[in-house]
Amino acid sequence: MNKFQRTSMHRAAATLATVAVLAAGLMTSTASMAGAAFDAKMSSVIDHVKADPGYKKIPLNTSADRQWFFDESQSLYEKKITKEQYLVDGNKQFPGYEASFSELADLLTAS
Repeated sequence: MNKFQRTSMHRAAATLATVAVLAAGLMTSTASMAGAAFDAKMSSVIDHVKADPGYKKIPLNTSADRQWFFDESQSLYEKKITKEQYLVDGNKQFPGYEASFSELADLLTAS
């Protein structure tokens, strides 16, 4: 391999490395923006249900329950699952809180 070929290979490798780093940064940035939008939406939803005297609070007593709820709500917000799936999953995890999950689903999907 001559000097020109080695230089070309090094440039190509450097270019690929740069593209990979920039893409990773962009993905992190995009994920951060999506996470920030969800956090803002959840904050709004929480404020709404706290002010609603008829809202039946879902008993998120353990860290596992809270994590499940957060993940499920984020999946709905990001349209990874449907409202119907959110309601089915919520009823399975917390029977008797159908109305609460229905209200949350409406709030999470409202523009």
